[in-house]
Amino acid sequence: MPFSYLALGIQKYGNTISLFDKARELGAEYILARDIKEYNLIDILEKVDSFIKKKAPIYLTVCADVFSSAFAPGVSSAHPLGLEPEIFLRLFKHILRSEQVVGFDIAEISPRFDLDRSTAHLAAITIFAAVNVLSGYDD
Repeated sequence: MPFSYLALGIQKYGNTISLFDKARELGAEYILARDIKEYNLIDILEKVDSFIKKKAPIYLTVCADVFSSAFAPGVSSAHPLGLEPEIFLRLFKHILRSEQVVGFDIAEISPRFDLDRSTAHLAAITIFAAVNVLSGYDD
């Protein structure tokens, strides 16, 4: 079955060269975490929109290790240079508003590393944001 893939916020530090080679071989698209900044968010959203228009419907996986370890220490592969939650939420809500998302999940949370439960709390905020957007109560 044909499969399209767009990874937002992927880290070069957390993946092997062979994984990037495989992504190229499969035609997977990605935007590195280091390239997602507040000042270029419009450009990122345009790339996301272009992908969505060609590839609906969408199943969305939120890997908790996409976040900076300052916000999500409870993952098996924490990165200090990951995404800030506010930027992530803008991307996440934008994708949900496309009305092409048929499901989503949150992965990569490791409770044994989440001593203060901040990662679990961030996951709860993500679910709350999804419910608000999908129910039309998001501002």
